[in-house]
Amino acid sequence: MEAAKRYEFTSVGLLSAYAVGVPGKRTFFLAIGDKNNWVRVWVEKEHLQALIVAIDQLLSALEKEHVKVPKASKIAPPAGDKPQGLPSAEIEVLQMALGYKEGGAVIEISGQRVGSQEENPAEVYCQATLAQLKDLSTLVAAICAAGRPICPRCGGPVDPAGHVCPEQN
Repeated sequence: MEAAKRYEFTSVGLLSAYAVGVPGKRTFFLAIGDKNNWVRVWVEKEHLQALIVAIDQLLSALEKEHVKVPKASKIAPPAGDKPQGLPSAEIEVLQMALGYKEGGAVIEISGQRVGSQEENPAEVYCQATLAQLKDLSTLVAAICAAGRPICPRCGGPVDPAGHVCPEQN
C-alpha cells in the first residue's frame, strides 16, 4: 500500500465550503489552502452537518476554559478568497478531525485522492484561526440550510415534486 500523500498548510488564507448544483442534486466541497495553492476536499452534506456540530462543540469547550472565541464576521467568503486555478489535489473525505493547538484550530482530513482506480490515500492538515473556524461554521450552516426543506415528521428531504412520508403510513 502506498504511503499517504500529505498536504500541509500551517496557516491558511482559504478555508471555505462550496455547494455546486441545485438542491437535491448538489455536490459539496471544502477548499483549504491559499488562493493559488489549495486542495479540494469532496464531502457529503452529512459531513458538513457533522462539521458544524464539531466546530460548535470545540468553540463551546474553549469558551468554558476562558479562551476568547470570536464572533462570526461573515456569511460568505469575499470574492478575493475564492481559489484560483485548479487545486493541487482533489480528495474524497473518509475522516475528519478537529482540534485546538497553540491558540488556533487544527483540521486533519484523511481520504482518497480522486482520479485513480487504485487505493490512493491522502491527508490534509491545516492550522486556522478560531475566527476562520467560526466563519466556516457560519458558512456551512448557510449552505446546508439552502438545500431542500426537511419533512417535520420523518426528517427526510422534501423534493419540489412532492414527498412520500413513511411516517404517514
